[in-house]
Amino acid sequence: MTKPIVWTVAGSDSGGGAGVQADVKVMNLLGAHACSVVTALTAQNTIGTGRLEWVSPDMLSAQLDALKSDLPPQAVKLGMLGTVATVERIISFLKTQKVPFTICDPVLISSSGTFLLEAAAWPLLTQRLFPAVDLITPNIPEAEHLLGMKITTPSDIEAAARKARALGVKEILIKGGHGSHDMELSSDYWSNGKEHAWLSSPRLETRNSHGTGCFLSSAIATARALGYSPLESIVLAKAYLNQGLRQAPDLGNGFGPLAFNPWEKAKQDLPFVSQQAAAPGRRAKTPKI
Repeated sequence: MTKPIVWTVAGSDSGGGAGVQADVKVMNLLGAHACSVVTALTAQNTIGTGRLEWVSPDMLSAQLDALKSDLPPQAVKLGMLGTVATVERIISFLKTQKVPFTICDPVLISSSGTFLLEAAAWPLLTQRLFPAVDLITPNIPEAEHLLGMKITTPSDIEAAARKARALGVKEILIKGGHGSHDMELSSDYWSNGKEHAWLSSPRLETRNSHGTGCFLSSAIATARALGYSPLESIVLAKAYLNQGLRQAPDLGNGFGPLAFNPWEKAKQDLPFVSQQAAAPGRRAKTPKI
């Protein structure tokens, strides 16, 4: 069978744990052919980022044009966009190119607190880009900044999802890894307006957590390109992320990368799924096409 083509539009991570490098590995390991559109070059390792240079708008457009003329995507993952010019060109691309599925992992702030998106680009994201994509995957701090609200409880997370939907977002997955309301579970909330689900897994105490957002969103994009349903795609991606955390090779002196291995479909990695945050839920079944 022909492999589905999945693009990543994101920044480069010279340390290999996040960004384009992580996306390409995840997409290929899960059965897609990965293509990349690089938005930024970074000099970084597990300790931090030393330098960042944005790719010129013309070079960005050249990459998009080269791929769409020969390798059209079944799914596109958007990561670090950074500048107004980049966001505008991505919006233009999505308006003119029919993409079956687009996911946006809004990279706004680095783990050290550095803003990675120009201030003028923030309203472009919420007003024009988000309504043009199929799914956004903010973590709690990102959702707070984007939606202008404090999120501390499960009911706040559900309210944030409703607010995002009111802004034109089709699907949203709010990631709970940064949440503090439950220190035993890491719980994510997904909603498309008609359906919703809480997906929870035991928290893993590890320093090897660099690139988790990239890992998850690129896995979701690949699963959708392979034909999985919206919720099945998130279950698959969450299980694969849990495997990556569990098998992390402990590299570097800072926040190390996850493990990039074929998906083992181990039961222990599957999340528990429930309709209510307080409900224990049932362990998800391994998604099958």
